[in-house]
Amino acid sequence: MTQVIVENTFEAPLTSEDLQGMNERGEPCLQVYGVVWRVSYLSLDRRRMVCHFEAADAEAVRTALRSAAIKFDRVWATEVRLPVARS
Repeated sequence: MTQVIVENTFEAPLTSEDLQGMNERGEPCLQVYGVVWRVSYLSLDRRRMVCHFEAADAEAVRTALRSAAIKFDRVWATEVRLPVARS
């Protein structure tokens, strides 16, 4: 699986209803395209969000989000880098 990051910016702060609507529209589309949502980070002003997904590739995430009518700024594949343990 490929690790994929999605970046979003919003003109107005997201409401709880906005987030719930995105989840309700997105969940079935993510399943259809084999995309697994891992975590999202929402800025304190609720105008920026970064989401982490696992999928076959970044295009699967783009397609799933478009199918759910969820707008995005950027979608990109990433490698995960973890801190190196020091002895």
